[in-house]
Amino acid sequence: MVTLVLSAALAVAVWVAVSQYLLLQRERSTLIQTSNNAAQVQRALGTEGLTVPQLLAQLPRETGSISLYVDDGQWGTTSLLVGRDDIPTGLAETVVEGTPARQRIGVQGTTMMAVGIPLAGLDQAYFEVFPLDELDRTYRVLATVLTLAVVGMGPLSFTVGWWVTGPALRPLQRIATAAEAIAGGDLSARIDPRGDPSLVPIASSFNRTVTDLEARVRADARFAADVSHELRSPLTAMLGAVDLVEATADRLPPDGREGLALLRSEVHRFERLVADLLEISRADAGNADLVVEEIRLAALVEETLARRRLAGRPTARLEVRATAAEVVIHADKRRLERVLSNLMDNADKHGGGLTAVTVARGEDSACVLVDDDGPGIPPEERARIFDRFARGGGSIRTRTEGAGLGLALVARHVQAMGGTVTVGESPSGGARFVVELPLQALS
Repeated sequence: MVTLVLSAALAVAVWVAVSQYLLLQRERSTLIQTSNNAAQVQRALGTEGLTVPQLLAQLPRETGSISLYVDDGQWGTTSLLVGRDDIPTGLAETVVEGTPARQRIGVQGTTMMAVGIPLAGLDQAYFEVFPLDELDRTYRVLATVLTLAVVGMGPLSFTVGWWVTGPALRPLQRIATAAEAIAGGDLSARIDPRGDPSLVPIASSFNRTVTDLEARVRADARFAADVSHELRSPLTAMLGAVDLVEATADRLPPDGREGLALLRSEVHRFERLVADLLEISRADAGNADLVVEEIRLAALVEETLARRRLAGRPTARLEVRATAAEVVIHADKRRLERVLSNLMDNADKHGGGLTAVTVARGEDSACVLVDDDGPGIPPEERARIFDRFARGGGSIRTRTEGAGLGLALVARHVQAMGGTVTVGESPSGGARFVVELPLQALS
């Protein structure tokens, strides 16, 4: 746009300068020729035997020019097309009164230049009318060239700019691609300078930083995994002790039995927390252990709901849309079952109960929609609900059990399978979790 504006301004300046220059040159040439012819007419007026028409016919003129002579109101001309009526009255009076003058006039639809020179005799003057067709053609050619130049400057400047700046922008594209991959969780992404000396310092610094970050994340993940693993031994001992005490629970007073039940509940909760921590730390440490296979999504969701019914847990209606009845995806069955179970458990514990599960299909993905009957999740909390230990504020989710790792595991599993998980609002006003998985095979 800047180039287009500047080229348009330059074209206007060139048009004004060149057109004025050409017009000035044309006026000078016509004035010189008219002055010379007027002097020749003045000298020949005293020659005997020459009439005015004969005198005018002998004058040297350029092609298309017409000579006129006026003597005390009597006009003579070399053309039948241009006569006294074509010379403006103001121009004729000015010249006859003794002042040379020129003026552009229109003759039968064409523009011409009329130049008048006063002669020595009283009320005598010589006029010459010049065609401006050649000047008009020059103007048209100049206007066409400038217009084409302005119109063509945009695509030309875009092409040249792309060709010139492309090599400079490609390193920035590689940096942006690597940064985007790291932001998406791929800590193995690096910048390849590809021999570009200007990119080597940035790439080296960037890659060093990412390597340090990856090492720190791996170390933290290994630490969490080691801690979780070490907790399993005392946890097993605690479960054994609880089982031993429960064998004699009938001899305990009511308060003791109530405390034992509370202890059993908290130990099982601790066991689930350790299992979740161990699994999420393994994922952080890079242990993807994906086992990809073909899965008929509708059948897997139905199987998950059936297991919940057999376990005596609440379920909900399953809706399989027509386009998704036979859809097959490539995913890790164990991870996908864990995702569905966590979302359904989340609806039971934190969302007022599971209300509906829907299997649908998009253009290039398959979706599972899990609806609950809770108060929903405010829009400002929907992004962080998948963070570790995150629990919604001001809702039932803050008053129920759970450490806040279930949805974090869901996000990690879905991301590992190349999909996305989001949360919105269900038709009943509760929360709707949407798991979207690609139809094409994982690379």
